[in-house]
Amino acid sequence: MTIIEDFIRTSYPLYTIQEFRIAFKMAVQGKLDCSTEHYEKFSPKFIGQIMLAYTKKANEVRKIAKPITNEIEPPKLTDQDIVLFTQKEWLESPKNDFNRVFNAERVFDILLKQGKLKFEPEQMIQIIRIVKEDNAQRLQKMYGTDAKEFNKRIKDENFIDTQCKKLALVQYFENLPS
Repeated sequence: MTIIEDFIRTSYPLYTIQEFRIAFKMAVQGKLDCSTEHYEKFSPKFIGQIMLAYTKKANEVRKIAKPITNEIEPPKLTDQDIVLFTQKEWLESPKNDFNRVFNAERVFDILLKQGKLKFEPEQMIQIIRIVKEDNAQRLQKMYGTDAKEFNKRIKDENFIDTQCKKLALVQYFENLPS
């Protein structure tokens, strides 16, 4: 599920939850040019097929659907609010997977800009080593298409970079005084 969650967040950041509901509903109703056969396997590939078909009709749907954004003014968050939210979310979570850190890119950039994150070369090497070991362990637990797709992702420098940022944030949060 983590891979699917990350896939959705990174591949479709401009789509709302409402649009995902509409896309899947339209697909099941046969209103999209895609297969709804997932063979008991809810994978990024399945989601991608539906969202690709939905993208072609998204503008039509957006004109019809009531835009929620006009009704509710999103809260204005400061950099500190963003960092504190992510920190609290991590510290109150089961802490079993550094990949679940929310909004890692933004929080990492904020803390780096504020001078709160500093790394020695050996620390960076250790973080990369831990990420690669974790990926190898994950890959060993996967089979078939999941393993093949994950193997492709772990060869992507941007994916590894994001994972390293997440691990660095976890280490930072864990070492903060209570």
